Amino acid sequence: MPKLDKMSPEEQVSISKKMFYGGLAFLPLLWLVNFIYFFRTIRQPSAPREMRKYVYMSLGGCMVWFIILTTWYALFVERRTQWGAGADRITVVIPKGS
Repeated sequence: MPKLDKMSPEEQVSISKKMFYGGLAFLPLLWLVNFIYFFRTIRQPSAPREMRKYVYMSLGGCMVWFIILTTWYALFVERRTQWGAGADRITVVIPKGS
C-alpha cells in the first residue's frame, strides 16, 4: 500500500470504506487494521468527515466482535462439561479431567 501522505483524500476514503465493508464479512481484524492504519489521518483537522465515520465504525465493530467472542469463550470454558457430547464435538482439543 502506498504511503498515506502521497494519496489523495478521495483515495484514502475509498480504501477506508472498502476495509469497513470487508470487515462486515466477519473479518473483525480488518476493522482493527482500518482503525490503526487511518488513526493519525483522522486526527488531523483536514481529514474527510466520511473517512472519520468509517474508521470509527470500524473501531466500534471490532469492539463489539471482541466482546461477543470473549463472552462466548468464557461461557464455553465455564460450561463445556455441562453441555455434554455436543460441546465435545465442537472442541478441537478436549482437556483431561472435569
